[in-house]
Amino acid sequence: MHILAHRGASHDAPENTLEAFALALAQGVDGIEFDVHFTGKQAWVIHDTSLQRTHGQILPLSGLTPTLAKQFNIPTLTEALEFINGQCLTNIEIKSFENVDTVLIGLHQVEQYLTPDTVLSSFNHHILPALQNTFNCRIGALSAHKPIDYAAYACALSADICAIADDMVDAAFVRDIHARGMQAWVYTVDSLEQAIELNHWGVDAIFSNRPHFLKQALTERKESKPEG
Repeated sequence: MHILAHRGASHDAPENTLEAFALALAQGVDGIEFDVHFTGKQAWVIHDTSLQRTHGQILPLSGLTPTLAKQFNIPTLTEALEFINGQCLTNIEIKSFENVDTVLIGLHQVEQYLTPDTVLSSFNHHILPALQNTFNCRIGALSAHKPIDYAAYACALSADICAIADDMVDAAFVRDIHARGMQAWVYTVDSLEQAIELNHWGVDAIFSNRPHFLKQALTERKESKPEG
């Protein structure tokens, strides 16, 4: 089971910053997930649509300028991908956009960093077909729900990955995802007990704010088990 740093190593560094990405890389994570808003003027790496929660500033993302972004350590998509530079798997979660063209133009500008292993994901499933038809990347359909037909929605989108919330996942959901030919990814997992259970169910990857802790703990647990 792969462990991806959720917004970087965000338990120990400010989320979605180059500092959090540097720490995650130093910890030897399997991958880094981060959030992007495509405003038309720029693709900003930040989770919220304002700076209030993360920076204590009553400023909407629409008011962000390059000068303020540098002051508040908010990277652009280009800066984030240049920094990671293929050192690990990258999951780009698309949070918001003005229109489909805004996203496609923004991603074309960083296309040299997009590989067949890169994951482009979103809760907004309307953007996923355009991404799939344009870029040679893996597509992740994010959901915070447990539909009656489980992963049928992601299968209908021809997604490679069905990524679901940790409080919605169960063994049956994971089995359904795999039966439909997709990978099962789960967010956001910081508990070792939960990580052990998800690993037992065959989950392919988890997002964690504490990737190093979980990776180390799972490795030690595996090594301590007697053979046979």
